[in-house]
Amino acid sequence: MELIPAIRARLEEMEAVRGNALASGRRAAYWRAQQHAARLDRTLADLRRYCLESLRSRLLDEENENDYLRGYRQGFQAVLEDIRRVETRAPRR
Repeated sequence: MELIPAIRARLEEMEAVRGNALASGRRAAYWRAQQHAARLDRTLADLRRYCLESLRSRLLDEENENDYLRGYRQGFQAVLEDIRRVETRAPRR
């Protein structure tokens, strides 16, 4: 899948940030998204659906959201932005 290099780059950026709950949550989201995308039978639509489902199960009101969950949410949102960027760059059929 064409998105795996972008997810790997995001994971590499997170390697520099250790001991931070926000970064740890993002790293977890990127890792999960990468694992989901790595299957040969998965499409961008499958990855989008996985990210949205992961976000849906983590819906909390902002005041009850800790740093790890905030990072987790932000990580999946970043992957969704990458998906959108790839889709808008692809030629229409």
